[in-house]
Amino acid sequence: MMITRLDDRCSNCGLCARDCVMGVWRIVDGKPAPVRPDMCNRCSHCIAVCPRDAILHEGLDAAQAVKVNKNRINPQAYREIVMSRRSVRQYRDRPVPREVIEKILDLARYSPTASNDQNVGYIVVTDAKLIRKCADDIFSFAGRWYDRTKKGIGRVIADLTGISLQRYVRIMEYSQQQNAETGRDFILHGAPVLILVHAPARANYASDNCAIAATNIINYAHALGLGTCYIGLLTLALRFRKNLMKMLHLPAGRKVFASLVMGYPAYAHIKTVSRKKANVAWIGK
Repeated sequence: MMITRLDDRCSNCGLCARDCVMGVWRIVDGKPAPVRPDMCNRCSHCIAVCPRDAILHEGLDAAQAVKVNKNRINPQAYREIVMSRRSVRQYRDRPVPREVIEKILDLARYSPTASNDQNVGYIVVTDAKLIRKCADDIFSFAGRWYDRTKKGIGRVIADLTGISLQRYVRIMEYSQQQNAETGRDFILHGAPVLILVHAPARANYASDNCAIAATNIINYAHALGLGTCYIGLLTLALRFRKNLMKMLHLPAGRKVFASLVMGYPAYAHIKTVSRKKANVAWIGK
């Protein structure tokens, strides 16, 4: 990989060397030099920190390195986004334009990943029939499991282990009733978009990488007027139900670490909500 310092532009400030955690850039004879380009993980820090555009890096797209507009960074606006975002479980019967989804995922790709592996992938489902099929598969499986806890040895085990007291178990009878009477989707909530965030199953920090990307997706979607909801039950089901993996075309060797539904909210949440105080332990002054 070719990394070059442009002598006629470089001011010898050394910021590239100070900011390079991989030791690619080092100070040699008082000047910064790309000593170990083979160690570069393409994090782009050297280009981002250089005040003179004095670095050429063949492994990076220089056109993507644009100047930061600090006037657009508004802490109050971001605070409002985080505090006002809600998990949406009722959606309008309105499709989300593909270009809007692409815009959201284009921003998500800037999410940090461990060692800059950039190994996060996305499966976007907008087929309403497939979304409903996945929801019905999970709901029927959960229903069969629930029915077994209501009689015989299943009931004894559920009572002894405390499973019968779990909130999702206690609400199952109501959910089954509503599903039968109204067809309400309690799994994917009739959303027009399903997004699966996945990464190599055995990669280090894959779960963290996907969680960060998913958080950026839900916050940016909210800023664009869309609603989202994490679907942990689908993430769990995709770990052992091969028929779901096949239906959703999950690539071999990949694992879904976050499942999200998205669409236009059926109604607005006009107030923020109550939250417990942060559990913080301070060490040091």
